[in-house]
Amino acid sequence: MKSFITISSALVGFLFFEGFARLIITFYHRIEFNFYGISHLPSPVWVVVILISVLTSTWLVTMLILTVINKDTRLHSVIFACVLIAWRAMEFYNSYQSEPLWYFGSVIFLHLTGIFLAYQLFKNQHEITAT
Repeated sequence: MKSFITISSALVGFLFFEGFARLIITFYHRIEFNFYGISHLPSPVWVVVILISVLTSTWLVTMLILTVINKDTRLHSVIFACVLIAWRAMEFYNSYQSEPLWYFGSVIFLHLTGIFLAYQLFKNQHEITAT
């Protein structure tokens, strides 16, 4: 139950972080808020900002998951990766006609990279503190 609540909360936290970045862009440029994709963004710089926010928020939320659960870290990392990929599959289903395919591939790559980096950091931190 703890794992389910933690991973569910992590998904909500990730959506908050990414949505917050999109909200700042929306208010700054006075454009319509879109929760999906990058085609509505005003310039390529903001695309980079969204991609960086995806990587950092995935890393941060994965670190929180691994810290709270603190057992079977590889399994929980894989489960969270599957949850995020399912979220992106839903996004792809809802917006594949208007968004470039490279966006979906790069976002999934950034999710997997963020989860891998968090897992490696968490594992190395445990090895250092155990000795």
